[in-house]
Amino acid sequence: MGFSPIHGGCQCGGVRYTLSAPPAEVMHCHCSMCRKAHGALFASFGAYPADALAIERGGDSLGDFESSPGSHRLFCPSCGCQLFNRVDKWAQNAFVVLGTLDAGESPGHDPARERHIFWDDRVHWYDVADALPKSAGYGDGT
Repeated sequence: MGFSPIHGGCQCGGVRYTLSAPPAEVMHCHCSMCRKAHGALFASFGAYPADALAIERGGDSLGDFESSPGSHRLFCPSCGCQLFNRVDKWAQNAFVVLGTLDAGESPGHDPARERHIFWDDRVHWYDVADALPKSAGYGDGT
């Protein structure tokens, strides 16, 4: 069974993209920066090979906010939707905000490669109630 391209974009449609390969993993980030940037209890990202991401419209106009040293949040300047993260030390990856996938699209991942990161920073009043692996940081010692 082959991989079918995945499509997504921002809320206003100014930015559109296609992913041509599955992600290496899916991460649900509970850090305070992700919670505030997304206005949600956590943010879900797919770590796709950088060359699998094709920005078809609006790529030249993406806003870039460096939320912490070497970590950039890329967003549509018109509607403010965060679409991607670029992390300097992992330049081989494109971190795609999974909430920006088109309706009905799946991230295309292996469920065994899904996990929670920055678990210790989570809000404690919501029970995630899943059995996914959880790590204090990125899970690579940072």
